[in-house]
Amino acid sequence: MTTLSARLAEWGLAFSLDDAPSSVIENAKLRVLDIVGVMIASSAHPTVAAAERAYGNADGGGKGAHALLSAAETSLAGAAFINGVASAVLEFDDTHIASNIHTTGVIVSAVLPMAQAQGLSGRQFLEAVIVGSEILCRLGLVSPVRMHEVGMHPTSVYGVFGATYAAARLRGLDRGQTVDAVGTAASLSSGSIASFEDGTSTKTLHVGFAAAAAVRAMALAAQGVSGPAAVFEGKFGWFKSHIQSEPEFRFNELIQDLGERWEVLNIATKLYPCAYTLMPFIAAALALRATNEIDIGAIAQIRCEIMPRSFRTVCEPLSEKRRPLTSWHGRISLQHTVAEALVLGRFDKSAYAQSSLIDPRINALADKVIHIADPIAAQDTSRSRGVVTIEFSDGTTISHTVEDMQGTAKNPAPASVYIEKFMANVAGVISQDRAEDLVAALTELDTVTDLAGTFAPLRVPT
Repeated sequence: MTTLSARLAEWGLAFSLDDAPSSVIENAKLRVLDIVGVMIASSAHPTVAAAERAYGNADGGGKGAHALLSAAETSLAGAAFINGVASAVLEFDDTHIASNIHTTGVIVSAVLPMAQAQGLSGRQFLEAVIVGSEILCRLGLVSPVRMHEVGMHPTSVYGVFGATYAAARLRGLDRGQTVDAVGTAASLSSGSIASFEDGTSTKTLHVGFAAAAAVRAMALAAQGVSGPAAVFEGKFGWFKSHIQSEPEFRFNELIQDLGERWEVLNIATKLYPCAYTLMPFIAAALALRATNEIDIGAIAQIRCEIMPRSFRTVCEPLSEKRRPLTSWHGRISLQHTVAEALVLGRFDKSAYAQSSLIDPRINALADKVIHIADPIAAQDTSRSRGVVTIEFSDGTTISHTVEDMQGTAKNPAPASVYIEKFMANVAGVISQDRAEDLVAALTELDTVTDLAGTFAPLRVPT
């Protein structure tokens, strides 16, 4: 009997851009543009710099590859790790809403250094990105149990598999070697969400861990190291070991209509740098501020209607969410986020600065934010819906509802939105001319013959 891993490997190795509709190809190019912009925006972040130094200290550096913005030579795994941290540290990476997986960052982080080092084309890189992304999204649909509910970060625990399929394809592994690599990847799958409680940095490293692990799993398989074939559905398969219960696993999601129904089209870009669940509440708060003369001091209560499954991650406990300890901690706080949006009236890459965390106006307003269950959103977890109602001390109210955030499958964003986000993210980091050159190249990525040459100008001495 052919295992699920083998069937996915067969599809992934045989896939060609010629097999994909134009919507999937254009979606992938925009996602790559999006995540590259996020990585550039994060390039000076202290955690990214610390991650690069730590890798050099722990692993002895390495040769043959480069992280996106570093002139320092490192290993493929090192470059994947650094790229992954840069893709995630601002919480600005795209999201497959149904599974809460930040898809593109982990795939691109793993395979971009490989594609550059091997002298591959944009088309070859793009094919690997689509393969890894599609498999990664489908993995997130297998279990009715959400990884957050069992204390695991879905992006990293599933991400290592998607990135391994992509890396195996780029390296030219055969079907058996790819199955071995994916089997090994299961033992490298990890990511505790304990940082949700105290805002520490570990969570922001998860994409890097997964991307580097995928490269290592691929390299081990290339050298003949074997891995379990029935890694997903077997007696001791990944899902059973991680869920530790007996839900009805939907393994058919992995292979049903593979190559015909495209789950990657359900990946949504983020317009704001925080947990995706918070997107519609920022949009609603900014809309209220833009269309009303709001006296912040006269606000008695801010009521947010949100899907109940999000209470645990972004709403509770109130003491933590009203006073986030770090910038990243704020990015998973409904209370702080809505308050910051209303007080400052903007939400770009500069959001969640230390000055915002200690701003007495924002903190006072955060104390007035309450959350209640939204039955409409609860019925359809694929939606990105939010309702914000402001009640003033005189009893009057104003309210705004976002039914589906722009950038989702139900409210698609045009290419101009992705380009605008990219240009805003790279502003002040790279020149306008270089930014425009990158936009031109990445929006036509399937025609780029020299991928290494496209990205080489971004490297800066360290």
